[in-house]
Amino acid sequence: LEPDIRQQLEHLRELGVKTGLISNRKREFLEHELALVDGTGWEDLFDVVVCGSDVEERKPSPQMLLKAMEILGKKPAESCWYVGDSTTDVIAAKEAGVTSIFYNGAGWDQAWLDKIFPHTVKHPHRPDAVVGSIAELTTLARHLLAQHKRVERARP
Repeated sequence: LEPDIRQQLEHLRELGVKTGLISNRKREFLEHELALVDGTGWEDLFDVVVCGSDVEERKPSPQMLLKAMEILGKKPAESCWYVGDSTTDVIAAKEAGVTSIFYNGAGWDQAWLDKIFPHTVKHPHRPDAVVGSIAELTTLARHLLAQHKRVERARP
């Protein structure tokens, strides 16, 4: 884990960003793991948690993302981001109709990213953005939220 990940997730929530956790794991295992993360537990960091055992089809099916948005009362839109660290996550996001952010925590170079996301007929899914850290994600969210507020103020 990144050393400041808890603070970054808390900061996103302070900005008013709804956060969720979507995992192909069974709920009983995930809840146990969440309670143990970094010695503090992370149950309080997410507005919604959807597990593989909550739906009929797991990722790369979009079912889990759609269920999370339903629980939050949101419709799929560009303003909804799904951050994931696998090709399966990118496929699920694109199939759900939301913005796909690839978390490149492994620090892969562009050549490798182009290889795993070739944008071909057989493999058309590519992330909309790539971040190398949760801090980078938080900064991106803060800038987009600030831009949205400037646009709202500019409307007659």
